[in-house]
Amino acid sequence: ITGLLGRHVAELCKKQGHEVVAFVRDKNINHSSFPFDLQLCYGDLTKVDSIPHKLNDSEIVIHCAADTSMLAIKSRKQEETNITGLKNLIAASKKANIKKFIHISSANTIAYGDIFNEANESVKLKTAPYRLPYINTKIIGEKILMQEFKINNFPVVILNPTFILGPNDRSNSSGKLIVGVLKKQIRFYPNGGKSIVDVRDVAQTILNSIYAGKTGNNYLLSNENLTYQEIFSLVSKFAQVPAPRHKMPNFIAMIIGYVGTCFELITHHTISINNKTIKLSAENHYYNSDKAKKELGFNPRPAIETIKDTVNWLSNEEKSNQISRK
Repeated sequence: ITGLLGRHVAELCKKQGHEVVAFVRDKNINHSSFPFDLQLCYGDLTKVDSIPHKLNDSEIVIHCAADTSMLAIKSRKQEETNITGLKNLIAASKKANIKKFIHISSANTIAYGDIFNEANESVKLKTAPYRLPYINTKIIGEKILMQEFKINNFPVVILNPTFILGPNDRSNSSGKLIVGVLKKQIRFYPNGGKSIVDVRDVAQTILNSIYAGKTGNNYLLSNENLTYQEIFSLVSKFAQVPAPRHKMPNFIAMIIGYVGTCFELITHHTISINNKTIKLSAENHYYNSDKAKKELGFNPRPAIETIKDTVNWLSNEEKSNQISRK
């Protein structure tokens, strides 16, 4: 619940009359952290005995938790969260006779398309491009869920959002891309592109999938497919800062990527830029969400609105932080 998507989902659940039970790991998180009523349960997904018994009183599990670090090297912590944690939650959900298990995966588990041939849910990847560990954990997670569906009729619905942006990004997750432009830290734009999707539209579709989602199905949640140059230009327009004007030369991209990977090898921390993510950023990862629109009522707002609202929220947050520091 502490991430960008989790906060929006929980608040929307509450507005629509659902009783919200939130599972959190950080005991410093309390009710004052949220502008709505909910029950908080503390525990650790990676420890099956730590999953709260409150799950037994619930009907729906919405699994938003994930370690989304884009490290180039394998991370035991990431595998424990994204694979072991998922297995534990499945086991607890089966024991509690959950009616529907809504799993938030990633569009990156599906073979991507280009501007002329947008990808749909028909082709799942067997392994991640460039063997990026995060994507591999999500691919493995989906395989585990589908096996549970086929063997045990586990009531899972898998949602595959593309790059999520939107206001109220208190964890500074996907908003880092926008912040880099706001702070004039990005001098070049990559050659590729991606699909932007609004967190508010993803949250609404998650709730729609409680009733409309067909178990055993994947649903891509994508919106407009934009190049990085187009994304950065829109950010610059609303933030009133200069846009990166030059395409990143391949040799500079390679150097930056391998410097980032060396940093990760030495520190075991990520700056989200390494030799693998640099290669991904040079590609067009474009998708089609017709299935979700038809079956789940997915109705994404224009990407320009998403970027504008994200920029405004991040700008106001930065101004508030500056005032606090003074």
